[in-house]
Amino acid sequence: MATQEPLLEVQNLSKLYPVRQGIRSYFTKKRLNIRAVDDVSFAISPGETFGLVGESGSGKTTLGSTVMMLQPPSSGSIIFQGKKISEFKGSQLRQIRKSIQIVFQNPYASLDPRQRVGDIVAEPLRVFKVEKKEIALKEDERSKL
Repeated sequence: MATQEPLLEVQNLSKLYPVRQGIRSYFTKKRLNIRAVDDVSFAISPGETFGLVGESGSGKTTLGSTVMMLQPPSSGSIIFQGKKISEFKGSQLRQIRKSIQIVFQNPYASLDPRQRVGDIVAEPLRVFKVEKKEIALKEDERSKL
């Protein structure tokens, strides 16, 4: 049986935030960094469920937004569908974001209880200017599940 390539692979990902400490930091080259994410690696195969659990402030949201390339990683690589997206810029990045979504941990901030789930799911398709016929087709496919 052939081994399936991971859908998402994160290799040695780190995200550092520079911190200035007083007026001296403007005149010296030495900078302090907060390590929000430090040397994280994992792989997710197609059809696999992946959960990320940790204390408040442990870097879960920073990891998610860095994997989505909403902010650049300080080091490491992000490979999605065999493409090293951590090196993507501009239109390449906008194109790949059509295939990646994030749901933040507070469902009330992420999912509007006044909207139908179908409308919530279709919203990114409308943002990326997917034709209404195609959105309706996807809704028909979901109703068969």
